[in-house]
Amino acid sequence: MNYLKYIAMAAIAVFTMASCEITDDNDSKKDSLYVKFINEQASQYTITTLQIRNRGKVDAQLEPTEPWGENILKNGQRIAPGEHIYFSLDLPNGHWAEYRLGVDNGNGVEVMLYEQPNYDGFTNLPITHWGSDKRTVSVTITYDNSNQTITVSGWSDWAGIDE
Repeated sequence: MNYLKYIAMAAIAVFTMASCEITDDNDSKKDSLYVKFINEQASQYTITTLQIRNRGKVDAQLEPTEPWGENILKNGQRIAPGEHIYFSLDLPNGHWAEYRLGVDNGNGVEVMLYEQPNYDGFTNLPITHWGSDKRTVSVTITYDNSNQTITVSGWSDWAGIDE
C-alpha cells in the first residue's frame, strides 16, 4: 500500500513538471525581424520616405487597423537606386507589415506614391516575418508613361539576407 502513495506522488510530480512552461530568453527575438531593404538598381527614383504599419497574421487579410509609422529614414537619409539600408521591426513571427514610399521626383520635391492621382502601381507591399528572423525586401520604382505617375513596378520579399 505504501507503494501506491509513492506512485501517486511521482505521478503528481511528473504531471506538474510536464505542465510547466519553460521560458526561453530568445522569445523576444522571435518578435523582431531584421530587414535589408533594397532600392533596386533599375529604379529611377531615390526613396525619401519609408513608412510601415503592421497588418496582422499572414493568413488573415484584414483591413489595416494601425496608423502608418514614422519615416524610418531619419535626418535626411535617402535610398538611391542600387543602395540599401538595414533596420529591425517589432513584428511577430507569422505576421506581416506593409510599407509605403515617398520619393524625390528629380526636382527635390517629395512625391508619396499612393497619393498621386491615377496611381496604378503595386500597393499593400509586404514585409513578412515567415521562415526566418531575417528578411530581404526590394522595390523597383519607375515612371509610368500611360498614367503619368511614379510607380512601384516591381517588388520582392524573401526569407534570409543575401550579401
